[in-house]
Parts: sequence; structure tokens; C-alpha cells
Amino acid sequence: MYRKILLAYDGSTFCNVVLQQGAELASLCGAELHLLGIVVTSGVMGIAESVAPGNVWGQEQQNLQQVVESAAQDLQNRGLTVISSLRYGDPAAEIAGYVHDIDADLVVLGHTSKGTLTRWFQGSVGVKLLDHLPCNLLVVTGRKL
Repeated sequence: MYRKILLAYDGSTFCNVVLQQGAELASLCGAELHLLGIVVTSGVMGIAESVAPGNVWGQEQQNLQQVVESAAQDLQNRGLTVISSLRYGDPAAEIAGYVHDIDADLVVLGHTSKGTLTRWFQGSVGVKLLDHLPCNLLVVTGRKL
């Protein structure tokens, strides 16, 4: 069914639900699971980098790399084939680009409720991806079936 599954992962509490569902699906399909962390360099993060003291993106990259590698190691210990990667930029663009690079069959994303103002400024990654993915998109809501 699926050979390569891409899971966008940031280590947040909600993202752990996404991680578990993506891992279960990869296990059932015998698929390779790609964990992709994205250091956001657009929107609010771009502003923060320009006005905050220190290296905001560098710190974000270190934190995210540690979280992604830790999750990948945990899943590998459970017998899954896991590849972890980090990218920089707009999440939707980076996910779409990575999908094309690895020829993924499925993308797994989480859905969080954003306020109207946040959604207006940032948009929805899932909605942006719908027009650019050559594969299926699974949006995990965290709600019980």
C-alpha cells in the first residue's frame, strides 16, 4: 500500500499523537517512515530572528534536531525503518519539496485549532499542500474514532 510515509514532526504534545499514528501505519504497511522537522524561517519566526538577540534559528534548529533524532531512535528501536531530516523555510513548501525528493506515497500531518488571526497570518499547511502534493495526505485530528 504505502512504501514511503512522510511525517512532519516538531515534538509538540499533539504531534506525538501524529507520530504514533504515522508509526502504526508504517508498521502495518512495512513502509519507510521519514520524520521531517522544519525550522520555520517565514512569518513570525522571520520577525523574531530580525529583532531578538542571539540566533533564534540556530537555537530552534538545535532543539528540533534533538527532538526529531530522539523520536527517530525510539521508532527504530521498535523495529521501524526511520529516516530523519531537517529543512529550513516555509513548512508547506518544504514538505512538498521533500515529498518530491523521496517520492513519498503519503504525508501525515496534525491539525491544531488556530485562532482566526493566526490562521489568517500563517494559513493552513494542510490546505496549502492539497494543491501541491502528488500523493495522499492524512490529517490527524487527535479525536478518537
